[in-house]
Amino acid sequence: MKLLRSALLWASQSKRMESLVRSSRAMRPLVAKFMPGEAIDEALVAVRKLRAEGTPTIITYLGENVATDAAADQNLAEYERLFGALKAEGGDAHVSIKLTQFGWDVNQEKALERVRRLVKLAAANRTVLCIDMESSGYVESTVAAYETLAREFDNTAVCLQAYLHRTQADLQRLMAVKPHIRLVKGAYREPADVAVSTRGEIDARFRMLARELLGAVSQKARAVFGTHDLELLARIRQDARVLGVPESAFEVQMLYGIQDSGRRKLASDGIRTRVLISYGKAWYPWFMRRLAEKPANLMMVARNLFG
Repeated sequence: MKLLRSALLWASQSKRMESLVRSSRAMRPLVAKFMPGEAIDEALVAVRKLRAEGTPTIITYLGENVATDAAADQNLAEYERLFGALKAEGGDAHVSIKLTQFGWDVNQEKALERVRRLVKLAAANRTVLCIDMESSGYVESTVAAYETLAREFDNTAVCLQAYLHRTQADLQRLMAVKPHIRLVKGAYREPADVAVSTRGEIDARFRMLARELLGAVSQKARAVFGTHDLELLARIRQDARVLGVPESAFEVQMLYGIQDSGRRKLASDGIRTRVLISYGKAWYPWFMRRLAEKPANLMMVARNLFG
């Protein structure tokens, strides 16, 4: 499984593989399983469907690592349109971004100013803007950017990846700003000196960090667990009971189209759940990382290609 995961993460960066996957009609139904479409209107259809069953959402526009100010401004305009559409819809919908969508590789000061504009829009919508985490080379600057924004605004959140060796220190560092943290396992191809890689190690790290985050709820930290691993969530719920943390104090987020029955069961148990909806044309790297998170998903690929 480790080799298969590495192969999928390698493929997520391969232009040749991207061309093959994008040109395959057989793959389209599988891609649709994970995302409702490439346009805002298609994302909103999914938002309405989930809202009808009482499930709030978090929406992201796919794409990363833009290389020009013009491309960064185009992404800013897209997110501004998204906020406008969500305001018209009403309901409980957060928005998630990546810093590299706004020119982080070009000029970090200008990129951060673009993000500030979106934080203010989120505040006007009475909602949350979450900064997603990217590969390890961006972690330090992302954590620092979140610290800056969290001191200015109370409606920002950040994603931390459990498999990184540094994440425990980052979690402790962020306690000073009463953080809103979404903890995930991690989905990038990282070397051994940066991250653990086996499922057992990642799960153990996630649970340990989840316990720390639950313990910090009394210090005004807000805890979100982004995982589809129901066994791991059961252990985290047990840890919460031991720590005396009510289940109403944290949220579970899952990706659109994954573990729907398990998510509904959690909701019926009183756990707050939220679904992450992704849309946009730049779906290929994101899609391959989703497969790598659970290589058993390749069985779905095989059925689509050869069934």
